[in-house]
Amino acid sequence: MSSYDYTGLNFDNLNRNGEHAPDINRYLGGFGRTEDSHPFVKGYFYVYFNLPTSLFVGGANINGTASERKVAQTYMMSAAEGFTPPGDRQLKYEDVQGMGGVDASFITGQTIDRSFSIQYRDYWGAPIFRTHRQWTSYLNPYYGGVAIRNYTNNSQGTMFSANEYKGTCMIIQTKPITPKGTSTAFYHSFKKADIIKVDFFDGVFPVTDLKSAYDSNITDNTIARPTVQYRFDGFPLDETNDAVLSQALSLLNTMDYSDLNASPAIYDYLINNGVNGLFIDEAASYQRVP
Repeated sequence: MSSYDYTGLNFDNLNRNGEHAPDINRYLGGFGRTEDSHPFVKGYFYVYFNLPTSLFVGGANINGTASERKVAQTYMMSAAEGFTPPGDRQLKYEDVQGMGGVDASFITGQTIDRSFSIQYRDYWGAPIFRTHRQWTSYLNPYYGGVAIRNYTNNSQGTMFSANEYKGTCMIIQTKPITPKGTSTAFYHSFKKADIIKVDFFDGVFPVTDLKSAYDSNITDNTIARPTVQYRFDGFPLDETNDAVLSQALSLLNTMDYSDLNASPAIYDYLINNGVNGLFIDEAASYQRVP
């Protein structure tokens, strides 16, 4: 991981409005209820990938057109339909038996599932397939080694090093609200209380080549929806880390959601900051961000 996470029970970012948790009888009715008593509605999420620059030509533009890295990241955001987080972290323990069968349990370690998956809706030209074929082809499927390709100012994979094929990914789940757009009729700047869940994954790479998702049958005229499994390193940072929450808020309020084809500013930000565009500073992760 690029940062260590200091977690804590924190209700500061909830808009309490003087209201406590729902009544002990679980009743949520009544017009006077505030957002604190509204159930968590799933399905509103945003996907931000930061692809490795060694595999995807970087730069905001090349010869006046959007770079392949920028286009790939935009497609991955706009085509994501479903997110499956890693399995629950499990604490390992051992029991110590006392006399008369009276036992006690002691924590001895933990088990972490270091994978997540995203379901996409692919388009004509199969940009999702092509993006992941490019990414997984770091290990050339024909030669079994690093694939080298040359551009004027770019070469792919010459060191077989993690920084050449690993990227980052941030998944942000929000309330079902209208985000900021170019039209003043649909304008809302996200605030921290609008962010429900954040998962920041470091050391990300796909383990799926996707070929099996593109079968064909004359009786099956459906949209291609491939699911990609990704591996990551360490344990994901989340919204309990103030530095991660602040980064997520910045990403949400930088993106123009009204037109994904209009040079999204967030990708300019990521590209200009290189492969560490989503880097969370270790020192900052221990500090509370106002």
